[in-house]
Amino acid sequence: MSYFPPFSMGNDVSDPGFNVDQKQIELQLELWRDKSLYAYQAQAVCMTRLLHEIKTLRTQVTSQKEQIRALTRDLEKACKANSEMGAFCFFLPIGTGASPVQWDSAAEGFKQIEQQFMKSMEQESRLKNIQFVVTSVLKANLSDDTREMVEGCMNSMQEPMYRTIMYYCGGLNCAERLQNIIEKGFSKEDFSDGIYGQGLYFSPNAATACMLSVPGLILVANVCIGNAETVMTKNRERDSPSKGFDSILVPGRLCDEALFPNSRIAQEYVIFSPLQALPVGLLMYRSTTSSDHSREGTHHASH
Repeated sequence: MSYFPPFSMGNDVSDPGFNVDQKQIELQLELWRDKSLYAYQAQAVCMTRLLHEIKTLRTQVTSQKEQIRALTRDLEKACKANSEMGAFCFFLPIGTGASPVQWDSAAEGFKQIEQQFMKSMEQESRLKNIQFVVTSVLKANLSDDTREMVEGCMNSMQEPMYRTIMYYCGGLNCAERLQNIIEKGFSKEDFSDGIYGQGLYFSPNAATACMLSVPGLILVANVCIGNAETVMTKNRERDSPSKGFDSILVPGRLCDEALFPNSRIAQEYVIFSPLQALPVGLLMYRSTTSSDHSREGTHHASH
């Protein structure tokens, strides 16, 4: 139903001399019809182009999703293959200036870990006359489920890519837990009730970790410190980092000038989730002093 308002052509319509130009009216109607058609065509073209763009974008999204799925499958296969081969990828300790290193085999990987441990111990000035030798390595043997949980936790952090190899500063009072850690991973049972909070303490310095670990044993772990917050205040009740951070960096529980003249050596990182650390292996080591070597040399010379 349409409504047309009333209109009048005036009194001229009754005038015999009034002449309606029909041709002009028809031209105006034709012009109006053409303009309306052009406007409709323009709108139709616009809608057609919009529909085409939507179809193109949906096709691209579908294609990208397929590529992501394919890459994810390839990555999962590669991770599973590396896990079966005993390969692992991580960063060397903080402050070494080293680049990310990936080893093709577990043997080569642990060789690098042993060398890094001995190098870290040699750099400690108080241990200049002591030599350290790694006698054996007990590789962590975690289940795929545990590794997936750890990886999932790390990927959900503020800075998931910032992972580094560090030494576990714990186990001194419960050595039996070390075996459990390399078999099942860290848990809240391994938390230390330290002066900077209740969590897992790690150090990039082997000497620091050795003083807080079972003599002759040191646990190496791949720790995701993420976005670390520097904290100087002691607080035994602390059970989480500040909002926006994944871990805290503290002066260390051994930050005594008599023990460590260089305060940076005693620094420790504290994490508050056991899924932020993946145990790599347990190093068993022994130490000898320079006097022991000299006595051995004299003994051989006497023969």
